[in-house]
Amino acid sequence: MLFAPVCLVAQATVTSQTALRTAPNASAVAQVRPGASVSTATTEHGWSKVTLDGYVHRSVVGGRRGTYSISVHADGGAFLRGTPSRSGRVLALVADGSGLTKVSTRGEWIRVRRTGWLIASALHASEPTVAARKRETPKKSSARRAAKASTTVARQAPPVTKPSGDTTAVAEGDVTPDSATQAATALALAKRTTLYAAPDAGTLGTIDSSARVTAVARDRGWVRVQVEGWVRAQDLGPSDSTVLTTISAADLRAQPDRYRGQVVRWVVQKIAVETADPLRKGMAPDEPYILARGPGQENSLLYLALPSSLVDQAKRIDPLTAITVTARVRSGRSEPSGVPLLDVLSITAR
Repeated sequence: MLFAPVCLVAQATVTSQTALRTAPNASAVAQVRPGASVSTATTEHGWSKVTLDGYVHRSVVGGRRGTYSISVHADGGAFLRGTPSRSGRVLALVADGSGLTKVSTRGEWIRVRRTGWLIASALHASEPTVAARKRETPKKSSARRAAKASTTVARQAPPVTKPSGDTTAVAEGDVTPDSATQAATALALAKRTTLYAAPDAGTLGTIDSSARVTAVARDRGWVRVQVEGWVRAQDLGPSDSTVLTTISAADLRAQPDRYRGQVVRWVVQKIAVETADPLRKGMAPDEPYILARGPGQENSLLYLALPSSLVDQAKRIDPLTAITVTARVRSGRSEPSGVPLLDVLSITAR
């Protein structure tokens, strides 16, 4: 009987959006989202060295960069997802040009890994996991134990559903990184409890003690949670019938007059906050605006004009961060670039 050394790998959950950096206080290579799970190696002077693991679509992958086998090649960065699917949970937004280590390939998706540094205060430690267990030479015994372990995990993990239109095959019984993360952060309620919109804010309803919730952030005695469940389709409707959420930037460019004055709610990527130059028709000289990309996965530039009350808030949001914006269409195709121009009504960092 042979034994391999047992290596304990410390796991941690990111509790607030934070930058993954090449070294403490150095340049950022990604913006990591709350709820992402990372492996931690060491902590020094308030910084933790971590490894982030996930999937990127091959369309945003470039060639070797330094010691890294591949790199991100996409204006505005690329999403790192927990599962090989466009509907997979976003773990981070990786900056354009950042190097990544290729782990494996699954259809159109590439599993990658990146080591860097996060501020330690943005991490919540989880129980360590065993990275290597004792290895036995009898094959039958190993096979029986592996089969038993996989059956147990498959029973505990939530079912994996292949989204409509996703070309990546997901085998039945596969355990995804997202399901592993959820299992690590799942909590049981001690009693029927009230769900609040925010700490010390209004109530949204109550959750029964039989529900299981997933912790995604903690703040001063409060825990931000996600809960899954089902509602009848007949009970659902648009949250605001006056706000458009399904039109794209391409729709605005194709029919610029049709949507003028309409309000949209989009998830976009902030690139930078800039001021308009005299060449940008339709904007006042020096008018502040967000240069963004989106909405969603759409690779389109957007001009999001800012009122003075939102300029400081927009500047505080890190570049490459995904934000939810509610905005009114000023021009579906501005001159001379043809980029859609909208007036921002509200901004929320995701």
